[in-house]
Amino acid sequence: MDVAMLVDSRALNLPCRTDDPDLWFAESPAELERAKRLCRGCPIRTACLDAALARQEFCGVWGGEILHRGAVIARKRPRGRPRTERPPE
Repeated sequence: MDVAMLVDSRALNLPCRTDDPDLWFAESPAELERAKRLCRGCPIRTACLDAALARQEFCGVWGGEILHRGAVIARKRPRGRPRTERPPE
C-alpha cells in the first residue's frame, strides 16, 4: 500500500516536507544520519519504510532507515578508499 493512500502527507508536519528534501538523498553519511534522526518522530515512519521497501527504493532515507538498492543498510560508508593504518592514539 502506498503512503499517499494512507494519509494526505501535505496536511501533516512531516520532516521530509518541511526540511531540505536533498537531505534524504545526501552523499554525506553525517547528513544521512541527521535525516534518520529527523524521521524518529514522524507519524508515518513505519508506513513510509514499508512502502519504500515494497517499491524497492534505490537509495535515500525512508522511514528513518537508509536504503541502498532496495534494502536497509546500517550506515553509509564515506566515499574513497578506507584507511590503511590506524591513527595514533
